[in-house]
Amino acid sequence: MLYDYPEYYEVAFSFRDIPREAHFLDDCIRELSKRKVNHILEIACGHAPHVEQLSLLGYRYTGLDINRNMLDYAIYKWKDIKPIPIFIEEDMVSFSSNESYDFAYVLLGSLYLNSLDEMQSHFDSISKVLNSGGLYFLDWCVQFHDPLKDSENNSYSLEKDGIIIESDFNIKLLDHENQMYEEIWTVNVNDHGRHKKFNMIERNKAILPEEFRKFIKNRTDFEIVGMWGDWNLNQPITDHNEVSRPIIIIRKI
Repeated sequence: MLYDYPEYYEVAFSFRDIPREAHFLDDCIRELSKRKVNHILEIACGHAPHVEQLSLLGYRYTGLDINRNMLDYAIYKWKDIKPIPIFIEEDMVSFSSNESYDFAYVLLGSLYLNSLDEMQSHFDSISKVLNSGGLYFLDWCVQFHDPLKDSENNSYSLEKDGIIIESDFNIKLLDHENQMYEEIWTVNVNDHGRHKKFNMIERNKAILPEEFRKFIKNRTDFEIVGMWGDWNLNQPITDHNEVSRPIIIIRKI
């Protein structure tokens, strides 16, 4: 698994504009939160690339991930950050924390839930740790581009510090009735002449917009704040616009 090699994983996603993303999270907090935000929780944090920027913006950071290698890498990488970030080794489906949080977020569609029961369990866990008025920011977690109808292919190549990553990402429909699909990710690594190949298959349940709206409406602890495209609060999602990198923000009641 590429997730067991955090340095390669970091290179594979080095196309991201981390300062811009961190400042956009800060903008959402300032414009939409109904409480003062001090402590932030990231779900599926991986190597936690936003820690430095969020700390500079004045937030305490906690990251949750199930992969020990990722967490150890993040702990070492951010060991000099103040206040010291906290990392929790837990499964996002069901987790607990001794702390409470004012804002939570999950990025790049990393909400891996394979059934309605797992979806209920995850949002139950979020509800228990998120303070009233706090926001939960979901990036690419609801599929406005329906993976049950269209296949998707995305290939790219990146180089950083002499490490070359060639990445090929595909989506394959498995079970239309239960909205299950596979994400097939093949990564070839050239690390200064040393070659590795990773073939990863992850199964996931598609969460469609109307289904998500109904899911939140049937709960008593969350409300939908809004849905936007391309990380832009001036681009609300309608039934008529094409959506790139959709975000949904919900609020703990």
